[in-house]
Amino acid sequence: MAMPAANSVIIVTGHDRREMVREAISRLGDDFTQRIRAARRIFVHPNLVTHFRSAACTDVEAVRGVIDHLSLLRGDEILVGDAAFHGTKKAFTKLGYDSLRRSGSIRLIDLNDDETIPSFAYTASMEKRPLSFSKTVAESDFNIAVVPAKMHSYYTVSLSIKTHIVGSQIVQRSPFGIHARWPWLHTGYKPAHRSLADVYAEHPAQLAVIDGTQAMEGNGPAAGRTIDLGWVIASLSPVAADALAVWLMGLEPHDIGYLVHLDGMGWGPIDPAKMHILGVDPATLRRELERPSSYPSILEWR
Repeated sequence: MAMPAANSVIIVTGHDRREMVREAISRLGDDFTQRIRAARRIFVHPNLVTHFRSAACTDVEAVRGVIDHLSLLRGDEILVGDAAFHGTKKAFTKLGYDSLRRSGSIRLIDLNDDETIPSFAYTASMEKRPLSFSKTVAESDFNIAVVPAKMHSYYTVSLSIKTHIVGSQIVQRSPFGIHARWPWLHTGYKPAHRSLADVYAEHPAQLAVIDGTQAMEGNGPAAGRTIDLGWVIASLSPVAADALAVWLMGLEPHDIGYLVHLDGMGWGPIDPAKMHILGVDPATLRRELERPSSYPSILEWR
């Protein structure tokens, strides 16, 4: 199979998310195949924010679609995990992830219990404050973010980059039984978007799979309304994948702070017109999703 361009984004439409994911990543070409076979450690990172609402989390069938294809390319261990807000182990059980263990090559990992390396987030005054980052994620040389398409009350959207970074930043469990990263990260829209971009530049993901089979509009990442969109995106450029998903959700990528920062650092493109889009014409899929009620304030990141 010929190699798609480096800025390629695959779009697949349908209703069977497992099959759609499998098809999307199968179209990534020889570069993807070679990189998977050469990788020392593969980490698959779903968004498991809260097991109390499955629509806020990555459907296990999307992850299964990724594993289906990876198992054709290699047979050794693949790690699957997250640092879930309400507890990763409960999320594994309640969201059906324990079933992935039936494959001998899959190991589930709770990043809340992981060893860490030093990282940071910016304070309101744009000073770096220490914050721990998953050692497993940092040392994996092929990180795959598999995420639902959601609106978010602080970042406007929750897609691959937000999950890959925020879901790898480790904090102590609170007396209320939650792993609350927001006191470190929600210090203002400007520092939050800058933190997301700058930490991603240090720890980038290698593949994004964004599941828009069913998305969340309004006040995500957990309290919004679900909406059926019927598409899946895959790209070896997670920044481009996030930007195209943003556009399909009725927003402009240049209004999303972390995407603008990453584009300025050379991680783009974020303009869909500059991407090599394979599959359905994205103009036929674009929908105006309801924005979070905080959206006007989020633009203070500028």
